[in-house]
Amino acid sequence: MAKRKVKNKFNFLKFIIFVIILSIIIVVSYYLINTKTKNIVILNNNYYNDEEIIETANLENYPKFLLLSKSKIKKKLLKLDLIEDVKITKKWGFILNIEVKEKKILYFVRSSQKYMLSTNELLELDNVNGIPTLINYVPEDIEKSFVNGLKKIDSNVISLISEIEYSVTNYDDKRFLLYMNDGNLVYITISKIDVLNKYVEILQKLNNKKGILHLDSGNYLEIKK
Repeated sequence: MAKRKVKNKFNFLKFIIFVIILSIIIVVSYYLINTKTKNIVILNNNYYNDEEIIETANLENYPKFLLLSKSKIKKKLLKLDLIEDVKITKKWGFILNIEVKEKKILYFVRSSQKYMLSTNELLELDNVNGIPTLINYVPEDIEKSFVNGLKKIDSNVISLISEIEYSVTNYDDKRFLLYMNDGNLVYITISKIDVLNKYVEILQKLNNKKGILHLDSGNYLEIKK
């Protein structure tokens, strides 16, 4: 008995639906790939303005969003002297978030004419305002410990310091004398340096009297005569 051939009917409707879906996928893909970055948000930058960061990352033309390489952007930004770390995220709406962690400028070293950073690096920079000056020599190991402590101090407090002097005694080789912009003198030792974060609060409790504040031992104010 001869087999009957079954003729498949061409389903025009299914074909049209397939073409429409494929077209939508192609159009959407083309749109997504070619859509430029709509907005660049820079976070936590103090020393570098937004324009400097955008130019360093070669983002001034707001390139195609999906083709952006986060690792390449990070690599470029880490070349900046004061950038310690970078976190980059892509957000809905073609928004690029760049969160930077800057190295902290702690003080100016008079002897070397360079700036000490929170990473224990010495760096030549243009004039930086609101930074104290280290006026004398500090042994390398002591200075490293001092930097590790000072980097935890709020920048607003550091800006209140005019000069830093290494002021060693027979019983404390980690003592420093801070000349404050308000006219006060502050003795501090490295192990208690975090007390500086309460400097303004301490002065308020002392009715803003002027004198020599001993925070290295005893926590008392020696009134100026």
